[in-house]
Amino acid sequence: MENASKALIIAGSILLAILIIAMGVMIFNNAKNAADTSTFDTAEINMFNQKFERYSNTQLGSQVKSLISFAISNASTNKDEPSKLPTVIFVPENKQPDAQDNPKANGAMHAIDSGTTTNNGNEIYIKNLGDIRSTIKSTHNYKVTLDYASTGLIGTITIDYNP
Repeated sequence: MENASKALIIAGSILLAILIIAMGVMIFNNAKNAADTSTFDTAEINMFNQKFERYSNTQLGSQVKSLISFAISNASTNKDEPSKLPTVIFVPENKQPDAQDNPKANGAMHAIDSGTTTNNGNEIYIKNLGDIRSTIKSTHNYKVTLDYASTGLIGTITIDYNP
């Protein structure tokens, strides 16, 4: 009987040790996955931004139309993630503001992500982007300026006519 109780104590100790080791491995894996997620987020942000950044600075209208087409595709793909829908501001040729004016005013066309979604997706946002694309002249030059949101993603794309 004395040997049986010692055997039960040893068996319990072994089970407890296995349980502690399993919990340690589980905690280690969770911490490792959390670290991998933050790295993935940074990589995802960089990958997202690179697709827009190649259109930065002075571009021919045909390239700007490609940018707008990409923004439309992006809006269809990321319709459930409004943070990935940058606001697009287009200042057309005949609406150029004076130096002291706000470039977002004075007749600029907007495609704004927040508040423009419907139950069927981003129809208004996509329609506004389509209107901007149809206004852009392929042979003219435009200055594309990118502004970043606090998330690190591109938050605003400003397209100005560049004579």
